[in-house]
Amino acid sequence: MIKLTNSRQKMPHLPLQILLRWLKSHPGVFSFREEGDDLRVLELFSGKEVLVPRLTLDQAVERSNAVNTQETYINLLFHDGRQLVLSPQGFAFPPDFGNTGPLPLPNPVYCMQDYQSLMRQLRHVAAEPDRGREALQLVMVLIAILDGAKAAGLEVDAETQAVDEILTTLEKGERLPPPH
Repeated sequence: MIKLTNSRQKMPHLPLQILLRWLKSHPGVFSFREEGDDLRVLELFSGKEVLVPRLTLDQAVERSNAVNTQETYINLLFHDGRQLVLSPQGFAFPPDFGNTGPLPLPNPVYCMQDYQSLMRQLRHVAAEPDRGREALQLVMVLIAILDGAKAAGLEVDAETQAVDEILTTLEKGERLPPPH
């Protein structure tokens, strides 16, 4: 006997199931909600949000952290070649050097927490006399990180504008006011 199935039933999508399992096992970093066949993922630290369309998600691969093998992250691979990593630190992505040229960075991936930390450092450095060169180097790193975030699918217009404003101030030969 042939069993007929309802054509409206969703076929399980393995990459999305892997992502959901990982998200459920890492509470406190992300929140998520299903929207039809898609998944909306919110990083709690930064408020950054990504829509993961079921039809464009090719793979979700869980891997162990090389430094702490008890910790895992998940690498999402999309049809268009885009990649996004979800880690205990939040969304992670490689920097994009298209606008900066190569930079000697210590890590292959960064997250929005890294951006925040480097931005705080930039605000201190840009407020001090005779540290303009160091400030410009930090601006270049931040540009590469934000370009990487954008390439991964994150909305970073406000962060990019903040870096641009500091760069404009530095280009005028001015310093930032001391941070509070």
